[in-house]
Amino acid sequence: MMHSLPKFLAAALTLLLGVMLIATIYFTLFDLQWIAFLAGVLFAAVAATTSQASKSQWLVMRRTRQLQRVKGVLADETARLERTAEALRVAESRFHLIGDALPVMIVFVDREERCRYHNRAFAQWRGRSNGQIDGQTLGEVLGDEIYQELNSHGAEVFTTKETRYQARWPQPGGASESYAVTLLAYPPDSEHSAGYYALITSTVDTAAPAPRAASHPGTSVGDAMTGSHENGDTFYMESMSEQLISGSDPRAQLVRALQEDQFILFAQKIQPLAATAPYPRCFEVLLRLQEEEQHLLPPGGFFPVAERYKLMGEIDRWVVRNVIKWCLEKQRSDPAWYMPLYCVNIAAASLGEPDFALDVRDELQRREFPAANLSFELAEHDVIHHHAEVRALMDALRPLGCRFTLDGFGSSKVSFAPLKGLTFDFLKIDGVIIQNILIDPANLAKIRAIASASHKMGMHTIAEFVESDDALAKLREAGVDYAQGFGIGRPGPIAQVS
Repeated sequence: MMHSLPKFLAAALTLLLGVMLIATIYFTLFDLQWIAFLAGVLFAAVAATTSQASKSQWLVMRRTRQLQRVKGVLADETARLERTAEALRVAESRFHLIGDALPVMIVFVDREERCRYHNRAFAQWRGRSNGQIDGQTLGEVLGDEIYQELNSHGAEVFTTKETRYQARWPQPGGASESYAVTLLAYPPDSEHSAGYYALITSTVDTAAPAPRAASHPGTSVGDAMTGSHENGDTFYMESMSEQLISGSDPRAQLVRALQEDQFILFAQKIQPLAATAPYPRCFEVLLRLQEEEQHLLPPGGFFPVAERYKLMGEIDRWVVRNVIKWCLEKQRSDPAWYMPLYCVNIAAASLGEPDFALDVRDELQRREFPAANLSFELAEHDVIHHHAEVRALMDALRPLGCRFTLDGFGSSKVSFAPLKGLTFDFLKIDGVIIQNILIDPANLAKIRAIASASHKMGMHTIAEFVESDDALAKLREAGVDYAQGFGIGRPGPIAQVS
């Protein structure tokens, strides 16, 4: 109102002067000088009114443009925040799906020692519902004895960032059970850590084969989920994997990934322990699927789907083909580079394809690749149930110089019966045995016996899931030739780690 009053007065004055000028001219009440004066005043008033109106219009237009720009910026920022929120929701959903699939018990504890996240295995372990865990103190959930020990290490993790130890905790009925515990500060910055993750794994050596992930606190998500799949929870794993793979047609996505090379080769170091180890540099080849926004999906996120749609053979072919391609390109670009031994996993489904062995043989011969630098890794379970197919693979590839590794030996019982009629170069001792060697002398004795028998059969041994220097020392003393695990090196892109 205050801003419009001057505009109103200027307009009224202009109108009055205009009327006076017209009347003066019409009635000739004043002389020409007076008429000229009135005309000048009228012109000035009109000019002032026009200028004020133009200025006001310009200000309105300017502010309108400013508001439009601000509106545009706010719209862009709102859209960005919505995309970020959606990405976070998707990531959280995937994290929960993956966490619930793992046999390892996981709980996140905040600075106030309250449980803010847990997975299905943890709830089952404690025999509690979600409502009886979320928001409760760690002592209320675990009980005093377990809480006191875990909490003492929890106080250290904010300084050390990561803490690992072995524990023996009481169970209902008075018995006790051994556990491997890993505590990880999150975020890892000690000053800003909101709390820590506790990863708890039973290390009981039972007669039945345990899931691979359950025996290895540092195993990848993919390995963990694959382990669950191997234990028979097929429907659940396939369903979860299809949820993890974005898109309405997971089979089409995997086919497109193969065609467009969306898979990424990873590798994990295998360290020689013995002077007699034939290869000074060794790596196990792993696989990741690159999704949108550079997200890397571990094997457990797509292997069950690939098995369901009978794509494992194509994936294994892709791995072999691209390992060969990468090695040859690396060798051409760096002639001084020493080519390591690469262990490539072969799925049971690939063994069942009649042309698989021939395709691999043809690829090796076509590229003139030094086959002695490839070792095809076969799970003990697959060797037992696909003995004839394994023999056919060996017959096709061994004449070229290829090596073979038996994976997961001794997870249930130590027996060399599956090796009858087959020749392996390397034998991987299962992590179920390795994990307990620092607290269980019987497992160390078992490893020593496996190493001795393997050497007599011409095989070199590899201990997997090695987590500490102390374990390395024990394995070296027991006569093991190689070691692999997070204590040696974490998996990474093949070009970075090898």
